[in-house]
Amino acid sequence: MKIRYVAAITLAGMLTASVSLFAAAQSPATAPSETPPATAQKPGSGLVILDFKPAMDDLMTMLIQPRHLKLYYAGEAKNWKLAAFELNELRGALLRIGRTIPTYRGYSVESTVATMFSDPIKDVNTAIKAGDLAQFKTAYEGMTTACNACHTGMDHPFLVMKVPDAQIYPDQDFRP
Repeated sequence: MKIRYVAAITLAGMLTASVSLFAAAQSPATAPSETPPATAQKPGSGLVILDFKPAMDDLMTMLIQPRHLKLYYAGEAKNWKLAAFELNELRGALLRIGRTIPTYRGYSVESTVATMFSDPIKDVNTAIKAGDLAQFKTAYEGMTTACNACHTGMDHPFLVMKVPDAQIYPDQDFRP
């Protein structure tokens, strides 16, 4: 008899909790204030992909800045193979940003990048191929100056890049 009584109370408690949770979930007071991001199911993978639309600042911080840094560290360590890889990654990221955000503040991103970065990237590439650290540092500084000129041209003169003065990737060895 006691077991039935305990089971009945437990069941009643579970039902009450379930009804309370269901009611709370339906209550407008607990509804999120923003619409959740759209999602899509990737066919056959079971993955749900958020509808994330990165802005220019997101892309620059995620794609360009880390590669700019890693390129410098690789060159400074005279790891020319890694430097060439990072320069290629930087070049590719700039192209992807131009395809993702074709126009920014009325400027064509692709043509702006091509105009402002073509020669500085060629200079860095030449220094890497020559394996010349002094030439690399000069070319890298020129590329960094082009970054700042681009920021100024896009009405962001307060975004100032510089040649790194500290290593911030303690988990990567840049030596050849």
